Amino acid sequence: MTRIIQADFMRSGMPALRNWDETLNMYYDETNNIRRLSLSEVGLNAPADQTFAIAGIALRPGQTISGWEELRKLMRIQPTATEVKFKHIAPPDYEGTLSSHKLTDVLSWLLDNDVLIHYSVLDVLHWSILDIVESLMADTRISISPFHLELKNELYRAVRTDPPAFMSLLHNFSYPNLDHSSIRPFLEAVLSFIEEKVNEDRNLAMMMLKQTLRYAARLPELELPFLQDNEPGELITDFSVHFLHCMYVFKHASHTFDRETYIEKMLQLFEIRDGQRRVDYRFSDSKNEVGVQVSDVVAGLLGRHFTYLRNHTLMELRKKKDALTAQQLKNLNLLRRLVDRSDAFSEGLFHAVLPLDTHFKNNAFLHEVKVPELE
Repeated sequence: MTRIIQADFMRSGMPALRNWDETLNMYYDETNNIRRLSLSEVGLNAPADQTFAIAGIALRPGQTISGWEELRKLMRIQPTATEVKFKHIAPPDYEGTLSSHKLTDVLSWLLDNDVLIHYSVLDVLHWSILDIVESLMADTRISISPFHLELKNELYRAVRTDPPAFMSLLHNFSYPNLDHSSIRPFLEAVLSFIEEKVNEDRNLAMMMLKQTLRYAARLPELELPFLQDNEPGELITDFSVHFLHCMYVFKHASHTFDRETYIEKMLQLFEIRDGQRRVDYRFSDSKNEVGVQVSDVVAGLLGRHFTYLRNHTLMELRKKKDALTAQQLKNLNLLRRLVDRSDAFSEGLFHAVLPLDTHFKNNAFLHEVKVPELE
């Protein structure tokens, strides 16, 4: 049965965003889509160390894609190639990606043609555990709402020290389907894990996280609403929320996704409406849709970019940036210019469910913004 979702209802808790009512033409592709993440006695069904990204390009009203064939010739893409994909543009590792002259051609072409880019990115591990803090926030006796991002970040940092051990802990409690009787032991186990893995409190947020878990475990009649009445071991059912986010934020846009059977079936379960009008979206074979082909390159780049940030400390990133070649720095600068220009049009073009540390690392590495010192 199709679920009807009103775009304005989903927008109601959001501040108004610049140009979110423009009639854009938005194109999409995705990378690192593991489809679902589940936990069993043998561990996770898929790796949780990459960043899921759905990303692409957006055209303003009346704007069209021009010069694509000339760009293909410039990049020496074989005429027999039915479509251009990320693998034709750059190697898979991020530093190798930044070395690609073909990537320079694509990013420069996007800038020269005043094309906007967009993304929705998700750290899979972060998404899997943030409901622990979200559930604590639901109890009015636990006043952590102003600091929830910091607490989620510190929980994530602790889990990153030993993900298999934490996944084993979650499995022992049938997470995310806790019995009421196991709530206190669960919180005590999470606290013990953190105290064992993080010897010193690097900041007030880590101290507050430990204090919150300790306090919550002692509260009578505590419920963890987002960790009960779920399927045991089902950490991420699918990524539909991130596809839907794009559609209700830009409800007047036309949304074109790469034809992919799994995603089509997933989105058939939902219908986004603006009043009685169905928000315009469709699936198209990328071989016939230049916008989707370009989006494949954008998504591939951004998925690698955020995974690279995730897997390195801020200190490591600074050293690595200092060692980048002129060509690598050129592509990084082109990416920054594309993001800055698109953000100036609408901050709604960028959506990220990431730990605070990754946001800080992105600001420092890509935008050269001064950020707090991170371990």
